[in-house]
Amino acid sequence: MTPNAFVLANQGPNAADWIAAIGQALGALFTLVAVVAALWIALRDQRDRQREQKDQALAQARLVRVRGTGVRPVEEDGQGQLHELTIYFTNHSDRPVLDVYGEAWPADNALDEPPRWAVTSDVVLSGQDLPLVMRVNGNVALRAWRARWTDADGRQWCVDRRGEPPVPFKGQPPRMD
Repeated sequence: MTPNAFVLANQGPNAADWIAAIGQALGALFTLVAVVAALWIALRDQRDRQREQKDQALAQARLVRVRGTGVRPVEEDGQGQLHELTIYFTNHSDRPVLDVYGEAWPADNALDEPPRWAVTSDVVLSGQDLPLVMRVNGNVALRAWRARWTDADGRQWCVDRRGEPPVPFKGQPPRMD
C-alpha cells in the first residue's frame, strides 16, 4: 500500500460528501412529494368526473316527466265498478328509456309487499307520451304509486310524487301518497 492510498482511505467525509448526501435525501423527499401530489390530482379528477357523470345522468333523468296519477270509471261489471288508474309518463329526453313500470299500492296493500296493480312497457322512445294504464276493480283509494325506468346507460330511476325530480331506484319502497 502506498502512503497516498492510506491517506485517502483514512479521510472522513468532507463537505462535498455531506452536500451530496443532503442532495440525495432532498431528492428522495421531493420525489415522494411529487408522487403524492400526482396521486391527489388523479383522485380529485376522478371524483370530478364521477360527479359530472352523476349530474349529467340526473339532468337526463329529469327530462322524463311523471305528472302524477288519474282515475276514471270505465264500466261496471259483476265485481263492481271498473276503473282505469293512469300514471302519466312522458320521455322528453333525446334517448329511449327502458323497462318502464307503473306501480300502485291500494290502501290495504303494505308498501313492503309487491304492488297489487302494475303495468310495464319495454321501451318509451324519445318524445313519446305513454300513459301507464291499469284496469282495477272496486275502490281505488291509493296508499302509494310509483313510476320507475332504466335509462339508456343502465341507471334505474323512479318518481313517486307528482312534480318531484327522479331519484335513483335501489329497490326502496315508495313513499306514501
